[in-house]
Amino acid sequence: MLLIGGGCGVAPLLFLGRYLKEHGITPRFLIGGRTAADLVELNSYETIGEVLVTTEDGTRGTKGYVIHHPVMKTFEPDFEYIYTCGPEPMMKVLAKYAAERDIKCQVSMENTMACGIGACLCCVTPTQDGHKCVCTDGPVFDSKYLKW
Repeated sequence: MLLIGGGCGVAPLLFLGRYLKEHGITPRFLIGGRTAADLVELNSYETIGEVLVTTEDGTRGTKGYVIHHPVMKTFEPDFEYIYTCGPEPMMKVLAKYAAERDIKCQVSMENTMACGIGACLCCVTPTQDGHKCVCTDGPVFDSKYLKW
């Protein structure tokens, strides 16, 4: 199981990682940031599972985006699930990566949610079943369900 986060999308993965660990699953984290200064609380993630890192400027870990990390380059990945949260472009690339390899992928959307109850329609996203409110129907979706 690989938990991939970028930017502020890293924070929810700590909670998910703790939950998984409490239920006997040790996750692997792949965390990306612009610079090493953007990678916060890595020690908290390390108490739960293996932590892999990328930075856009190469100041820590692999240089580039999370998709550039060597764990993503293996011919046959050793994980069956990806859980991701972060910038939408990153999650779109990861969803495509997962679909090409028949890996299950869950994405946590970060759309603007003004009302939080589905009335304002600020957070609507297109899905296989029409438009859905991220605030009430998500925020976590199977990546195959989204129309990206």
